[in-house]
Amino acid sequence: MNALERYSPLLFLLMWSSGAIFVKLGLEDASVSVFLTVRSIGATAALFMVFLFITRGTGARSLLLPKPLLIRAILIGILLQVGYQSAYFLALNYKITPGVLAIILGLQPILTPMFANEKIGRLGYFYLSLGLVGLITAILGAREIGAVTGLGLLFGLISVVAISIGSVMQKRSVINPIASAFYQTLTASFVFLAALPFTTLKLNLTPEFIFSASWMIVVVSTLAVLLLFRMLAKDSASKVGVLFYMVPVVTILLDYLTFGNTVSWITFAGALLIIIAVKGFGKVHFTNAPSLSIQTKKTSS
Repeated sequence: MNALERYSPLLFLLMWSSGAIFVKLGLEDASVSVFLTVRSIGATAALFMVFLFITRGTGARSLLLPKPLLIRAILIGILLQVGYQSAYFLALNYKITPGVLAIILGLQPILTPMFANEKIGRLGYFYLSLGLVGLITAILGAREIGAVTGLGLLFGLISVVAISIGSVMQKRSVINPIASAFYQTLTASFVFLAALPFTTLKLNLTPEFIFSASWMIVVVSTLAVLLLFRMLAKDSASKVGVLFYMVPVVTILLDYLTFGNTVSWITFAGALLIIIAVKGFGKVHFTNAPSLSIQTKKTSS
């Protein structure tokens, strides 16, 4: 196991969890629709440059996919880049609190083995349940539990279903991960651009917005996504999905380091339960059957 494989989960968690901090910063100077559009277009350009750099410009033709693979990449993009992102922001827009939304998204590790048809056994579901208890405890300790609205709950559920199914489809994909990510962000760019005239438009090009948008484009939407795809190619969808239990906890830690918000002992106890659950689940052996897949062929990584 090389260093990248060993530290991939930690690097992914740090990069992915930082997104909430920089979204919060960026939305002070831009509306949701504008921020999502800028992020998608920027990530598309960044992924294209990464692809050209890795292939030394000679493999650009490999971006030309057969129609079935192109359709698959677009579908995954609609789920991961459009459905998940839009529903996430809309849930917050309809007054559901970040704490409640984090608990809803905490259902992903439980939903993923169901959608992937992975048999994890009673021990596997025990660790997943323990992780969910730890997540709820950590959020309660952070005092982020609050109002729940009907539309907020609906969009929260759409968000977690979209990222769960999208992750399983990406796991089963035979497309080059960089090419897949490129077409996903390209799809999102077209969708968000088309919807832009029908939304509230706000954009102030402050240094804070430029920095936050750049961070989201380069670190979260490019590096973190590629790392996620690499982990999905190396491991089961369930064992990657369980890492998302850690995202709110790491976000709370980053929030403490960035803004000085205190971390309670209850949150610390919840985080400890999550760590035990993630460690225990990583040792569970299970099998998976074909599901949600257009093709069953796998490529060697």
